[in-house]
Amino acid sequence: MTPDEYCQHKAAQSGSSFYYSFLFLAPERRRAITALYAFCREVDDAVDEPSDPSAARATLAWWRGEVTRLFAGNPHHPVTRALDPAIEPFGITKVQLNEIMDGMEMDLNQNRYLNFAGLQLYCHRVAGVVGALAAGIFGYRNPRTREYAEKLGLAFQLTNIIRDVGEDARKNRIYLPWTS
Repeated sequence: MTPDEYCQHKAAQSGSSFYYSFLFLAPERRRAITALYAFCREVDDAVDEPSDPSAARATLAWWRGEVTRLFAGNPHHPVTRALDPAIEPFGITKVQLNEIMDGMEMDLNQNRYLNFAGLQLYCHRVAGVVGALAAGIFGYRNPRTREYAEKLGLAFQLTNIIRDVGEDARKNRIYLPWTS
């Protein structure tokens, strides 16, 4: 299986309708967005799947090292190998990929948000940054598009939070701030 095929499989098995929208893109953009999506799935699964938080931290630390290897020109994982050709043409930065992982790590360090500012930081990291990266891959022309993509990422993440309130509560994660 090639790195691109691995990413396609990872994206398709997620069951998200996002994957099917990727099929309408030009091949270079489709490969880039599919690799980015697979990266996000991998790091999200690294945090959500292990029942032991120390195992999740170790896997996330491995991914941080893999991102360092990616930007040093020596990626090992199929996802980062597929992402490598997209780094320069689409302006993907190490800072952005690390910020996504910082957001995933927030799920290990925090299980409740007391105010919207904290929740907004989380949403920015796990979805707003992804929106900005996706806008770059899609080839925006208007500079305000990145701002819009950030806000759209926030909206998508808030929608996911509302959709998953029960599931998250069973994991002892309360994203919606409670104020009296």
